[in-house]
Amino acid sequence: MATLTYIGKQAKSYLIPAHSHADWEIICCTHGSGEINLHDGKNLRYGGGDILVIPPGVRHTNSSETGFKNIHVNISGWVAPFKAFFKVADVNNAVGQLLRQLILASVSEMKNKNVVLQNYVDLLLNLITGMIDIGHQSEYVEKLKNKLIENFGDGDFDTAAYMRTLPLTPEYLRKLFIKEMGVSPLQFLTRIRIENAKKLLSAIPSNRLKVDAVAKMSGFSDSLYFSRLFKKHLGVSPSDYRKHTTPPLG
Repeated sequence: MATLTYIGKQAKSYLIPAHSHADWEIICCTHGSGEINLHDGKNLRYGGGDILVIPPGVRHTNSSETGFKNIHVNISGWVAPFKAFFKVADVNNAVGQLLRQLILASVSEMKNKNVVLQNYVDLLLNLITGMIDIGHQSEYVEKLKNKLIENFGDGDFDTAAYMRTLPLTPEYLRKLFIKEMGVSPLQFLTRIRIENAKKLLSAIPSNRLKVDAVAKMSGFSDSLYFSRLFKKHLGVSPSDYRKHTTPPLG
């Protein structure tokens, strides 16, 4: 279960020295702007209203020439659907308002304080996840889609391996891809390959390729598997498709 381990406000600051946390850190910039410097060489600018989500163990520095203020929390036990540091805009100031309420609840003396705090934490994490859907879905789905299009002719291309290089977990990215594209990454790749094979099979007779060559050029290393899949999708074999879409030789 995700649990709040710390919440606090940052007074106007210009530099937070390099550090990391054992838990997830969520920062809401309330005033000013600055830059997060990760110790892998990556930098990310942020401004008022931005939400920064930093995974456990990620060493970083927070700096600003003009100063910044923020509210920040640490959350332990969160099984997040993403794995890398990211920034997202606070839509309608929803996270900022919730964090202010969370601060008030954390210093209150209400009898059911722990229950209230847990409800706020659950709502906070659901909001963050929802913002990823809104603000980051297209970015990572677009990257995956372009990579699939770029490599459809490579029978050795490993979709799962590429997905593991992106900040979202493969399972979550797959769900986002289906939500936006209507099909899974594998189904999308197969569709591109089949469409390419159809074009090659429909080529004019003088440019006609053998079926195994069509399969290879469309990303299928096994021509028998290609033929079975082609027939499954179109109801006819590659050879029969060719007969119905191109004039006979000679």
